[in-house]
Amino acid sequence: MANLSSSPLAALDPQDEVRVVGQYYDAKTAKLVRKYGPGPRIHYHVGYYPSSETPLHAADATPESIRSSIRVHQEGLLQYGAKIWGAEHRLSGKVLDVGCGLGGGSLFWAQEYGADVTAITNAPEHPQFINGFARECGVDGKVRTLVCDANHLTVDDGPYDAAVAIESSGYFNRPQWFERLSHVIRPGGSVCIEEVFTTRPGGADVWAEYFYCKPVSVGDYAKAAKAAGFELVDEVDATAETAPFWDESAAWTRAVLDSDNGLSAVERRNMRISLLANEAQGAEWRAGGLSLSFLRFEKK
Repeated sequence: MANLSSSPLAALDPQDEVRVVGQYYDAKTAKLVRKYGPGPRIHYHVGYYPSSETPLHAADATPESIRSSIRVHQEGLLQYGAKIWGAEHRLSGKVLDVGCGLGGGSLFWAQEYGADVTAITNAPEHPQFINGFARECGVDGKVRTLVCDANHLTVDDGPYDAAVAIESSGYFNRPQWFERLSHVIRPGGSVCIEEVFTTRPGGADVWAEYFYCKPVSVGDYAKAAKAAGFELVDEVDATAETAPFWDESAAWTRAVLDSDNGLSAVERRNMRISLLANEAQGAEWRAGGLSLSFLRFEKK
């Protein structure tokens, strides 16, 4: 397991963790829209690159062309997950999108599979964006937004057929989260997770430090899930197919730094920090210090 003392959350109590993460994502909203927008389906996660595809990182590529390629491959990640998880029958009913970001995944499940989605976020500023994007897509009747701590889900409107967490479960207390899910997911329902996992001590430190999360191993997830009555039934590794995302992400940052003379000194400094973090993520991805997998747990 990674040394969690490297995470900015390590010294905080649980309530402060939720507040800090929510503030972190509220503060990033404008940056997320700029890099991954304009919407309506905005994603904040890596992309999926089949072995036949190469990332767009040519020196003369524009920020707009790189952003377009990133978005295509982010949607590709959801399409790949949908195939693995059997979305046509497991994610077409009543679905929890836990840690929904700006709602890109929620809109995806509603538009592509007809799901009735409850989008859960702990960032108070995000619902106004999600609700507006849902109206723009014509699925405002199928997507509702709830601001709450994922560790304190209630059964008020359950049961749900499935819960989905796309690179969000690394923020949760996993045993507590699975215990709460056991009360809101119907028997036979699924918990579908795409996440970054530790594979060696210290391997995911750069992930934990930059994204304010607390990654653990797949085994830790399976243990927490089993204690709450869930069984790990699917595990698909996609570390190699997602590594090129960091090349495109870094290329976008370089392109903006090279082309946008209107950036302030603070913005330039923050983007250079982001660039270093992106390069470090890509290096650790390829060195085997962490892994990315799609998991599906089934409630007994």
